[in-house]
Amino acid sequence: MGSQRDVLRGRVAVVTGSTRGLGFAMARLLGHQGATVVLASRSDGDVAAAVERLHSEGIEAAGRRCDTGELADVEALRDEAVSRGTLDIWVNNAGASGVFGPTASTPVDDFTRVVRTNILGTFHGSRTALPVFLGQGHGDLVNVYGRGDQGPVALQNAYASSKRWVRQFTETLRLETKGTGVRVHGMNPGLVITDMLGHVSSQPGYEHRLGGLQIVVGLWGQSPDDAANPLLGLVTSDAAEFRLTKTTMLTRGVRNALAGRLRRANRMPLDVTVLGQHRKG
Repeated sequence: MGSQRDVLRGRVAVVTGSTRGLGFAMARLLGHQGATVVLASRSDGDVAAAVERLHSEGIEAAGRRCDTGELADVEALRDEAVSRGTLDIWVNNAGASGVFGPTASTPVDDFTRVVRTNILGTFHGSRTALPVFLGQGHGDLVNVYGRGDQGPVALQNAYASSKRWVRQFTETLRLETKGTGVRVHGMNPGLVITDMLGHVSSQPGYEHRLGGLQIVVGLWGQSPDDAANPLLGLVTSDAAEFRLTKTTMLTRGVRNALAGRLRRANRMPLDVTVLGQHRKG
């Protein structure tokens, strides 16, 4: 890669929810551009395995177990990064999806779980990283958006509303840090093919509405590596946010359809857990 590997040389980056899927791809991308990356997830074993994978690729990496819903865990993650010499990039990527179905019958503990990760986790990460950034006069905070960040999504109220909140929270932070040297970005990577996407939960009687998910993924799904790529452009510029354009979505849909991604044999496996039962599709 030559000089491309030096773009982030000397910087330390934290990515939450980064032992697999999009988060791991983000950390790997930043690491290949020269950053020291600090990984985090709720499993010590997953963190150790992900760090080892990056080490095998010549990336300087560390990590620790972190439940982003716990402020003390997030602060310990910050300390891990600062012990590497600095803290320059913080990506709030950790996220949780909710049970598919109407809000009136959504289990309270499930709604709370989504809010705890997507909202409280984003707040904890931002609240922990920003004082460091403001104190040194520079830093890039990236909050990950998702479906629902620009409007309501029926039967996905927990997740969609949480992403709407993340958008407003991020835009407010951008106003509050204007002129400080700190850059606050939002990133909506679009539909990413991950294990989490293929394992969904539904309230009874609504699971049949998930059948179209495999077709949607076939048309517009992308690999974690492809979805992570725009992150580099954000942390090396003043861009406020990244989101896929309608033209890009149209082009991808046509290309994937022509490539046979909609054929049944090529569809993403879908594992649906219905509350109280289980089935595969």
